[in-house]
Amino acid sequence: MVRIFGLEINIRIPGIPPRLGYNIVESKWFQNQCRQAFNECDLDRSGSLDNKEVYIALLKMYDLINRKLPYHVRIPSFTEVNMLLEKYDKNDNRKMEFTEFLECCKGLIGHRKDWKDSLVLKIGVAILLKALGYPYLAGVIKQGANQLGIKAVQGVPVGAITYVVESAAQQLS
Repeated sequence: MVRIFGLEINIRIPGIPPRLGYNIVESKWFQNQCRQAFNECDLDRSGSLDNKEVYIALLKMYDLINRKLPYHVRIPSFTEVNMLLEKYDKNDNRKMEFTEFLECCKGLIGHRKDWKDSLVLKIGVAILLKALGYPYLAGVIKQGANQLGIKAVQGVPVGAITYVVESAAQQLS
């Protein structure tokens, strides 16, 4: 909903998710994406997903998320998917029905009550690091090298040092 000259206009572009935030998990768009991933991965058409099918469905969801956002979100490992299956499987049959899968996806994106584990926070921190943290650290490294009299660093642009710092941080995580 957009307000223009006092009028509220509902602008909806197909394929574009609603406003990114905590409300995205309650949107029809998000539920449709979860339903589509669930249906595509329910290979035996049993109405439930086993651990391998859950893993593939989550890969599809993360692929969708990674295409829409400016930051690449790390996909859960198969071990983490098994832990998610244990957490969200309400009837303890080691399978996920759609309602359980939807709750699992909502939990991965995050709610207001568990915002510390939310995808929104993780993406925000990553963008802040990329936009401010790594360049600042690269500037500090270059300035420190200059103060120590290391002449090899003088001609190196801060952007190149930023790239090295970011690559090193990714290798450590």
